[in-house]
Amino acid sequence: MSFEELYDKYFGRVYNYILYRVISPDIADDMVSLVFEKILHKYSSFDPAKATIAEAWIFAIARNTLNDYFRRKKILNWLSMSGMEDHIESGESLETDAEKHEVTAKVLKAVEQLSNPEREIIALKFTMDMTNRAIAGEMGLSESNVGVILFRAMRKIKELMEPEIL
Repeated sequence: MSFEELYDKYFGRVYNYILYRVISPDIADDMVSLVFEKILHKYSSFDPAKATIAEAWIFAIARNTLNDYFRRKKILNWLSMSGMEDHIESGESLETDAEKHEVTAKVLKAVEQLSNPEREIIALKFTMDMTNRAIAGEMGLSESNVGVILFRAMRKIKELMEPEIL
C-alpha cells in the first residue's frame, strides 16, 4: 500500500478522531498534518505485507501525537469547548446551526464528565470506527471489559442528557 493510498483511506477517520479530541477545527487541521508528516517520515519502516496492521500503526501515531500535544499544552481537559463556535456547517439555516451547536454542546458537556479511559474508548469506537477487539488490543484491556466500559459510558451520557431533553 502506497503512502497516497494510506492517506486517502485513513485521512477522514484520523481527522474525525483528532477533531473529537481537540474540538477546534484549526487545531485538528494542524494535528492531522503533523500525523501524516510523521507517517511519511516513518513510511520506510512500514511493511506493506502487514497492511492489515496499518490501521493500528496509523492510530498509534495519531494517539501519540495527541498525547504529545496535550502534554506540551498541559491540557487536562481533553474535551474543552473552545473552538466549537467556529464549527458551523455550511448550507444550513442559522437556526438549524444553532440547534446543532446546542445539542453538540450538551453532548460534550456530558462526555466531559466521563473518565479519560471512557472518553478514549468512545473516541476510538465512534471516530475511528474500531471494533471492541481492536480497542481492547490498543488499550490493553479485554474485549468484554471494553464492551462494559462502553455500555456504562453511554448509559452515563444518556442519564446526564435526560434532564436536558425533558
